[in-house]
Amino acid sequence: MLTSEDHRQLAERCIRLARECTKPSVAEYLMTLAANYLELAELALRLRQPLAIIRRQHIKVVQTE
Repeated sequence: MLTSEDHRQLAERCIRLARECTKPSVAEYLMTLAANYLELAELALRLRQPLAIIRRQHIKVVQTE
């Protein structure tokens, strides 16, 4: 499974390739691909949130009810 950093590196590669690309349709596709990789990077970060934090948030909600 790829990490958030892996997805960011892939996005950076796509952006570099898009900037060097002479065919506009390919450059546009690469930028779209880069955006998708950045979304995956953000998702990977959210999924890495420690379970302990999630449990603490749940406990606070239960205690306030």
